[in-house]
Amino acid sequence: MIEDRLLSIILRLESLSCNQKYAGFDPHDVKGSKLFMKALAIPRKPFHKNLIRKIILGPLILGEIFFPYFMRKIFGIEFTKNAKGISLFAKGYLNLYKLTKDDKWLVKAENLLVWLSENKAQGQAYPSWGYPFDWDSGVDVPAGTPASVVSAAAFDAFWTAWEVTQKQNYLDTCVGICKFFTESLNITNIADDTLCFSYTPLDDFQVHNANLLVAECLLKTGCKVQNEAFIELGHKAANFALVEQNSDGSLYYWSSQQDFRNAEIGRIDHYHSGFEMRCLYGAWKASGVEKYKVALDRYFEFYQKHLINRDSQGVFPNMFPGIKYPIDVHSCAEALLVGATFKNEIEQAGSLLEEVLVPILDRMITKDGWFRYMIRKFGPFEFKSNIVYMRWGQSWMFNALTFVLLNKSKPS
Repeated sequence: MIEDRLLSIILRLESLSCNQKYAGFDPHDVKGSKLFMKALAIPRKPFHKNLIRKIILGPLILGEIFFPYFMRKIFGIEFTKNAKGISLFAKGYLNLYKLTKDDKWLVKAENLLVWLSENKAQGQAYPSWGYPFDWDSGVDVPAGTPASVVSAAAFDAFWTAWEVTQKQNYLDTCVGICKFFTESLNITNIADDTLCFSYTPLDDFQVHNANLLVAECLLKTGCKVQNEAFIELGHKAANFALVEQNSDGSLYYWSSQQDFRNAEIGRIDHYHSGFEMRCLYGAWKASGVEKYKVALDRYFEFYQKHLINRDSQGVFPNMFPGIKYPIDVHSCAEALLVGATFKNEIEQAGSLLEEVLVPILDRMITKDGWFRYMIRKFGPFEFKSNIVYMRWGQSWMFNALTFVLLNKSKPS
């Protein structure tokens, strides 16, 4: 049975990750090195500066693609624990506890929540978390800078722990995270009923997945603790996505207010689209406001037409609309989460989950039991990148597979 296979894969992955203390490499850790950061900071205009940028950055990117372990060795990159990865592992453990009622999974989840509580971003009035490496996103973001997307992942873990245990301190932490969003992030007021939260306290970026993650957290918490300010801000943030939604149902990564799309390889990708759909679902479930479900249905129509590929090798998530390769582990995990989340709400979602599950398990697991990072294609040849990325691959797959198994145990 597929459930037996799923459980076996989950337990093996859990053992490997636990033995490594949930620490590992990340796709963006080497890009936080001084040379990478200096190269990324070179502007794309005028032409001669962009040429210099490509000359320096090109070999670094190619080296990271084809020789990821070597690049991390020469740049001195060591294993780190990533708050987002820890949050995803904690959520996965809570999924297993819900499924089995075995206290050992709850203990492991709560141990990770203790780690999160002890490793919050420094110098912040409210609980928040960032990435353990420097990164460049138009501004230089030092390691540890609190980010909306990382803090939202922690919120999800603490929220689920509160649902499971009813311990007040977990709900209090969720309230605190929401205060970080509302008091520490920058807010761009678009219209009377529309606003956008920034990615970090250092920028004024309008990034739809980050803004929707904040909106979902605010609506969940506000509706639960009857905080009208959270509810109002959550609706205004979610409204921004609805205003910006394209005619085909999709959302671009950047808002139309900040049209940086020409600098992006793809304006729409699989995993950010999955985040956005699941946030719309969460906003709808928390508030009961039907327009979020309408927006979700439109988005899902786009998703299954353009971000799912069916061919002789099976059904896989497209990284970008209509583009199968590279097959990315994060996209695979998100496809599983999308299918499992919506299977009782959207008719096609359950069948999509069944279609993608086995091909992903067959092609993305290495002989050691880890999930490979990516499969690229060069001409007729596939190139498998088996580097183990703890946050990007292992934690997302652990979270996704435990959620799939939990949902398979529930009646449709």
